[in-house]
Amino acid sequence: MLLSYIDTSERYRFCNQTYERWFGAPREQILGRTLGELLGEEAYEGIRAEVRAALSGQAAHFERAVPYRTGGTRVVRADYLPHVLPDGRVAGFVGMVVDITEQRSRMHADRLHAVAAALSQVMMPDEVARTVVAAGVLALEALSASLVLVSEDGTAFELRAAHGFPEDVRSGWGRFPIDTPVMFRDAVRTGRPVLHGDLEGFLRSYPEMAASPALLGRSFAALPLRGDGRIIGAFGFSFARERVFEPEDLQFMELLGQQCALALERARLYEAERQARAEAERLRDQLAAERGLLEAVLRQLPVGVIISEPGGRLLMGNAALESIIGHPFKASEGISGYETYTGYHPDGRPYQPDEWPLARSLSHGETVVREPMRFVHADGTRTEVELSSAPVRDAEGRTVAGVVVATDISAHHQLQEALRREADVRDKLMGIVSHDLRSPLQAIAASGELLLRAEPLSPTQRKRVARIQTSVRRMDHLIRDLLDFVRVRQEGTLPIQRRQASLQETCRAVLDEVQAAYPERQLLFELRGDTSGEWDASRLAQLVGNLVNNAVKHGAEEAPVQVRVDGGGADVTLEVANQGNPIPPELLPRIFEPFTRASTGSDALKGVGLGLFIVHEIVTAHGGHIEVRSTAETGTTFRVRLPRALGT
Repeated sequence: MLLSYIDTSERYRFCNQTYERWFGAPREQILGRTLGELLGEEAYEGIRAEVRAALSGQAAHFERAVPYRTGGTRVVRADYLPHVLPDGRVAGFVGMVVDITEQRSRMHADRLHAVAAALSQVMMPDEVARTVVAAGVLALEALSASLVLVSEDGTAFELRAAHGFPEDVRSGWGRFPIDTPVMFRDAVRTGRPVLHGDLEGFLRSYPEMAASPALLGRSFAALPLRGDGRIIGAFGFSFARERVFEPEDLQFMELLGQQCALALERARLYEAERQARAEAERLRDQLAAERGLLEAVLRQLPVGVIISEPGGRLLMGNAALESIIGHPFKASEGISGYETYTGYHPDGRPYQPDEWPLARSLSHGETVVREPMRFVHADGTRTEVELSSAPVRDAEGRTVAGVVVATDISAHHQLQEALRREADVRDKLMGIVSHDLRSPLQAIAASGELLLRAEPLSPTQRKRVARIQTSVRRMDHLIRDLLDFVRVRQEGTLPIQRRQASLQETCRAVLDEVQAAYPERQLLFELRGDTSGEWDASRLAQLVGNLVNNAVKHGAEEAPVQVRVDGGGADVTLEVANQGNPIPPELLPRIFEPFTRASTGSDALKGVGLGLFIVHEIVTAHGGHIEVRSTAETGTTFRVRLPRALGT
């Protein structure tokens, strides 16, 4: 310990032997010298305030680094005790100075070691911040301390730890703009410590803080925090008394900041790893749940499903698929392995690996819809199947999987085949019956003609023979329709023989026949333009006859049937219109289908619903078009458009 007595002229009047070791001079050369002469001007300026206080009668105590002229800078703990005479005058003061350089260094080292040990036990950023703040307050004997981090978007400070502030003050500074006029702003901007040893200097720099409840203490320090090559935040302290910040204090705070930044970076990495691990576990659980759901759905689907990787490796197939193919699902490492599945095209050719719909979807991005094929099983039985496949793409359009759906259509196929055979038998039967009916019908017609030419008949007999002839004509039309229907079903269309013909002449001939059959009905005929063209006149007569007879049978008896032919354009149009009950709306879309009847009744001679079907087929064979409009207000009108020649 240095022990000395200093008089009012600041000269040494007594010093112990330790002075000789400190300053390397005998006491005789020390006594009588001033503080400034012995210590050096720089050291004297550092203690001037405490010397003046002691000589004014006030005891002084301080700990700081003093840059002595001899012996270098030492951290000392000093007490100045004034010597007050009985009359109240101060005669001088007793100075007691202890070199605590090594003690302070050991204390800082011990505290840094303790901080490092404490930081090694915490893994969360807020825990790191609280540990650093608490250690700094203890080591520096600070009044308050706080630590902030720059927000991810770089626009704000976020308070992560604070000591010495009331709760209501801390809550108001949880997050604040990064350009707020506080020491943290300048520490982060400059990347250097910001120090204010007295309150007056602090308020000159930050006058906005004068009325803030967050202002505590008389001196202040703020230092930047660096991590991963950038400034990530700042921490700061306030002290109860004004002070000079010694290099040792700054060094300690900087080392504390380095440890804090390293721990924060470690905590950030740990938190990122923890979140990534938690997200991975969540995704794993979600994937497991979704896979379980997918497998449950696939198990219960009534259609076969195969899912593959983008390269063609088959991942899974459901029970319905195994039922269709007749053996367990076989995994495949690639498209070449699809040869383990044996399937055949409708023409009997076996599928090659790269011909399977799934292979085409994966290799070429093709979407296959309901491609027919068949599986032949070991026992010789067949399963008719429709395959649909598509690539599965992510949001960027990359193929991430492939899927194929197999639908067993064997029952449908068998039903279609049975229906086809049934229709074939029915058509043949109808053709045979219709053909065989014509012979006796022709005999009846001939007999009627002979009766009319024989001996004179009574009016009643003549009326009965006329009725027989009318019925024969209607039966003949019915048989002709049946034969035409069979021909369409077998050949796909009605054959026609085009020759130069006149629709006008055809209409007049048909109307004469219908008028003779229905003398009580009014038939009106309108004609406009050239009505000639290359058509099958016989088929046109059948067309007009079916439409007019249909209008007579289903139209109102008191209203006329109107037939209009317009040859004023490139095509020739025919309209047949009647009044009466309209065709039901639900019947209009299928009015030209076979066996569709616009009305029901007990008179079988009204037809079996083939007349309009035959009309449609005749129009189609001529390359024309037919449509119908039917309302209660305007009646029913069939409109036919016929090209004058083939290809026009």
